[in-house]
Amino acid sequence: MKKSRPLSIWCRYGNLGASSRLRFFQFIPELEKAGFSIDSHHFFDDLYLKQLYSGNGKSKTAYIAALFRRFKELAATAPAVPLFIEYELLPFMPYLIEKHFLAKRPYILNFDDAVDLRYAKLPVLCQKYPQLIANAAGIIAANDELFNRFAPYNKNIFKLPTVPPLPPQDVSIDIPRGDLLRIGWIGTPVTHRFLREHTATLQKMYAAHPFELLVIAKEDLPDIPGIPTRNVNWSGETEHALLKSCQLGIMPLDDSPFARGKSAFKLIQYLRAGIPAIASAVGENTRVIVENKTGFCASTSDEWITAWQKLADTGFRASLSPAIADEAEKYSFERNAKLLAEFITSTFKEYYE
Repeated sequence: MKKSRPLSIWCRYGNLGASSRLRFFQFIPELEKAGFSIDSHHFFDDLYLKQLYSGNGKSKTAYIAALFRRFKELAATAPAVPLFIEYELLPFMPYLIEKHFLAKRPYILNFDDAVDLRYAKLPVLCQKYPQLIANAAGIIAANDELFNRFAPYNKNIFKLPTVPPLPPQDVSIDIPRGDLLRIGWIGTPVTHRFLREHTATLQKMYAAHPFELLVIAKEDLPDIPGIPTRNVNWSGETEHALLKSCQLGIMPLDDSPFARGKSAFKLIQYLRAGIPAIASAVGENTRVIVENKTGFCASTSDEWITAWQKLADTGFRASLSPAIADEAEKYSFERNAKLLAEFITSTFKEYYE
């Protein structure tokens, strides 16, 4: 009988947090099939995120409660069990405190965002991530920007894009639409700002060729002025069907250090839904989009408008379908689950023998 391999998962959020759900929780069943015995922990619970997404800001009380809960859970964890960590164990705690809990514990850090930049100008914390990364058994990065930034600190680094889960079977969505084409955007109330910041460009696109904007996040978000906007609540059960009801997906970003470190997850979702995309020519977006085959990257309003005018043509969109299907295969859930299990096994090999 194959020996079970213990693995302790330490996430930033509960299942409502996209990064935790997509880079950890969705793989637990597959990791268990691969022979891992898993226990999982989250720092912030879903209530914290619900309050954040409702515009109530970050709760200091919730942070303190989460910190003490994590101290307690870490104290109860066997010291020899390898840890699989989202970003860090103790947010906003100095490295020396975290080092105490990591002593003699092998660990892998998993990144899908440039979270290290949040500490860059804080004297007590600015060196925390370089130290955590240098002392990790391995690093998983979701995109090239993070990979290249972290590689000098740790040679055992592996790129694993963030991918959607397998879509639920037999879920259909009936959203009435008139004659307008539908452009989709999916995200959270926090990332909705990227959409709002591109209001002027979206208005120019609408003037060039009218469309309906489907925002998959939260139904009470503000509409984009001058654009027929339909806001719907996100759910894991409906997101794939909602995206398939669109003719196009968009991913606007600003060209900031943080945005350059973001994963192009929306674009991968659009690929998996079989629709082309227009995205800001920033960071990983330029590596996921195959220009003129799965969509377009755009740096200016004029480039966004030109791309939209091309994709508004039914025949042109249809010509992209084979390339979109081919690219989508590169981001399959099954492939990522297999690669993740292999990396964890090889990184913790000496602890599992």
